[in-house]
Amino acid sequence: MLIGLGIFILSTPYNLKQYNRHAEAFQKQINNGYHLNFKEKCGIYGTLLIITVGDIIPFPEASIQNFYLLFPKKSKTRIFYDDDYLAAPDIQRLLNTKGKQQVAWNKWGERFNQNFRFAAAYDPCTLEVTDEGNQKKATLVTYFHYRKNYTTHNANHYLYGLFAFRIDEGLFWYLQHEGWLHPYTSVWIAKFDK
Repeated sequence: MLIGLGIFILSTPYNLKQYNRHAEAFQKQINNGYHLNFKEKCGIYGTLLIITVGDIIPFPEASIQNFYLLFPKKSKTRIFYDDDYLAAPDIQRLLNTKGKQQVAWNKWGERFNQNFRFAAAYDPCTLEVTDEGNQKKATLVTYFHYRKNYTTHNANHYLYGLFAFRIDEGLFWYLQHEGWLHPYTSVWIAKFDK
């Protein structure tokens, strides 16, 4: 187990460089109506696994959501009980507002503020705050999936160059439509004092 983990950690920079080298070409191929072969699909799937594992500490909510994207569920709804998202400034502003509110994050424009961790997982979402006795209940709902033809460039700012990579959501979107990934509605429930 430790040997496998070691190989995974050591091979991650190489795998990301390979992904960067091929991602744009794969996206063009898909956009032109061609299918990817099994090996190419496995490469994209492996990249999502690297992202999922790599996000565990800085972006735990995004990592959790990516993890569950790997497994089909008949109801296509997953419920999580966690109150960490209440710390996001964009959410805090809405905690005293009743009814369902749209929260549209600009996750990449918020890279250096406290919203970024949550925006990476919940963009876009609705938040509904209701009274439940002497507490309030916040219900955050988002449809977790990847979008067609959406690309972002990301890098670990401390190790720029070693872990710089692009995220072509369109490639993950393609795996969704091929049945390799399974989008779902994600419901996050938190209770807090009035």
